Amino acid sequence: MTDDLPEDTTTDSPADEMPDEATDGATDGLTGSGGDRPRNTRVILIAAIVGVLVIAGVGIGLFLRGDSSKADDATAPKTRSTTLDDVKVTGAFGEKPTVTFKPAYVGTEETFKVISEGDGPVVTEGQRVTLDYVAYSGADGSELDSTYGQSPQSLTASHTSLTKALADALVGQHVGSRVMVAGDQTQAETAAWVIFVFDIRNAETIPTSASGTDQAPKSGFPTVTVENGVPKIAKPTGTAPTTLETEVLIKGDGPVVASGQTVTMQYTGIIWATGTEFDSSWGGDPVDFPIGTGQVISGFDEGLIGQTVGSRVVLIIPPDKGYGSTGNSQAGISGTDTLVFVVDILAAS
Repeated sequence: MTDDLPEDTTTDSPADEMPDEATDGATDGLTGSGGDRPRNTRVILIAAIVGVLVIAGVGIGLFLRGDSSKADDATAPKTRSTTLDDVKVTGAFGEKPTVTFKPAYVGTEETFKVISEGDGPVVTEGQRVTLDYVAYSGADGSELDSTYGQSPQSLTASHTSLTKALADALVGQHVGSRVMVAGDQTQAETAAWVIFVFDIRNAETIPTSASGTDQAPKSGFPTVTVENGVPKIAKPTGTAPTTLETEVLIKGDGPVVASGQTVTMQYTGIIWATGTEFDSSWGGDPVDFPIGTGQVISGFDEGLIGQTVGSRVVLIIPPDKGYGSTGNSQAGISGTDTLVFVVDILAAS
């Protein structure tokens, strides 16, 4: 998770995230950026924060929906490419493409272009998509980020959480397709476009909530009820544990979550002392966080590894495995606060 929740460093959701380490400064969500759950970073904890949203600072993160603040045109370099027809992409699907164009690329709108069409199933709205990508700076043509040769990126193909250009580039395309997107990095200090080429490796429809075998609640854990399909955590009573504690309310029959995987989830977090809910992904698309790689708070890393897909898990996370002695002021978390999360594990890859 990020410092406020589970999520990426380039968006505002757990993909608004948690600190990489428990002692990091206040952040959003599980990964550690400031503020409430980063709803745009996901692609981000991937960013994993795709940037949750996952991906590193740029990449998919810039295609998450968010506020825009364009830089002064006077800072922009001389335009030499203006449409995706000016960009040449070579290489086979599944291999890192070679992308060439004359900088600077400055488009008139965010758009996409299908480089090669696959013959797999059509991606539908809300599916979990796994892809490889490479991102280039439109300003100078330099490579910004790539997953080729590493772990692929997973995100939800949704017009709710992604920009229209990226959502359109995913929804309606076939698995096996290579697609190019031009994105305007509106949140950067200087005007800059990013050229993003990705290979759609897989698409799957995932459950909307945990599904499996009900388990008996453990003593000492707060009560979890379900309201309109959404898990809610009652205000805890008694003294908070000083160690990480886990409780499985629903045991899923899916694969075991392993370190290094990206986990798709829905979650809610509260503060033990007050019962205050400081973050929740419910009401929006599921979020994706890398687990076991130090990109979310350590209590999330440790508590989810070894659980099975389909499970609903409660985590009681003491300060040293949460936001540390600094807490997270933007989320209202002090350095002595113990946190409680209920997490529905929907997928892992």
